[in-house]
Amino acid sequence: MLAACAVLSAIAATAAVTGPAQAAEPAPAQRWIVQLKDTVTDPGKVAEEQTKGLARDGRSRLRHVYNAAADGLVLKGYALEATAEQIASIRADPQVAAVERDEQGSVPEPVAGPAPKPPQQRTGRPGQGGVLHAGDPLLAGQWGLFRIGAVAGGERGFTLPSPARVGVAVLDTGIDVNHPDLRVAGSVNFSGAATADDFYGHGTHVAGIVQALNNSVGAEGAAPGTRLWNVKVIKDDGSLLNSDLIAGLNWLVQNAKAHNIRVANLSLRTPDSLLLHQAIRLADRAGVTLVAAAGNDGTTAPNYPAAYPEAISVAATTVFNQKAGFSNHGASWVDIAAPGAGILSTLPTHPTPPAKTTASKTARAWPRPSSPPRQRCA
Repeated sequence: MLAACAVLSAIAATAAVTGPAQAAEPAPAQRWIVQLKDTVTDPGKVAEEQTKGLARDGRSRLRHVYNAAADGLVLKGYALEATAEQIASIRADPQVAAVERDEQGSVPEPVAGPAPKPPQQRTGRPGQGGVLHAGDPLLAGQWGLFRIGAVAGGERGFTLPSPARVGVAVLDTGIDVNHPDLRVAGSVNFSGAATADDFYGHGTHVAGIVQALNNSVGAEGAAPGTRLWNVKVIKDDGSLLNSDLIAGLNWLVQNAKAHNIRVANLSLRTPDSLLLHQAIRLADRAGVTLVAAAGNDGTTAPNYPAAYPEAISVAATTVFNQKAGFSNHGASWVDIAAPGAGILSTLPTHPTPPAKTTASKTARAWPRPSSPPRQRCA
């Protein structure tokens, strides 16, 4: 029996050697960002020429084209999928200034904090243009608004700030445009997700902190009713590519003047990137104030894009006016600190897969509602 097995093994081995050779597996495509030289006049045309024929199935591997300018500074380039061999050929093109891998970022991890009590004493006088209001249901628990002086309280109710006179763009996981406590002026989607809607929860939460309406529903925003722009750059699972964020910033530069967008919120984290920094610089040149989260790692290590000098990096404080334990910090790159623990805001009115939340018309914490709903602000 052993001899027979040996003979069969030998026959099988011979067949394996003399049989037809298997085709080699094609090299996997990776994601890249290409920066073109300032002298290129038509980045879209160059991108199409350089990516033509890269995919064996005939489909385009071109993902984004960047072509924005502001105050003498330009952003020219594109994002694509290509093999290492293909990108080497592109890198050798004299029209190319630089090539870098398209690295992955994310939304800072939220961790539910304690349920702080609202301030017992509310001081301060209403600002000019304030609106007297009895208070949305969750206003009394929004300690951060009282701490920064956006809301004042008195015997007759709360006095809230008026809408800002400029537009605010939220570059995030999208915004629930049907939320009863939000009003979105417009939406664009660069994330690769099917829609600009928010199926993760973070973007809607940030939007509520900015703009939640003065309408007796849920919570209040720091500037209720401000014109809000939804720029989705993060996928529905909370992941982010530098190329998608750059595409959102590229749109921002091209549209800031037309829509009077003067503030952009970036509550996200990415690896450092030359082209991303160029996009941040360009948005700053276009007159947009970039506000970015310092991060939730509790370290002094730089968190990008907050660590870029053109961005205002914001660390988190607690109701006790102390640095939140989870917040990143560091005098060399963190600019300011503001209330960021136990923050009440809005959530999508539809279920979000990561948290399996249920529909609600009131403001709730993201991603896991509690009673009362609060979270750390990323």
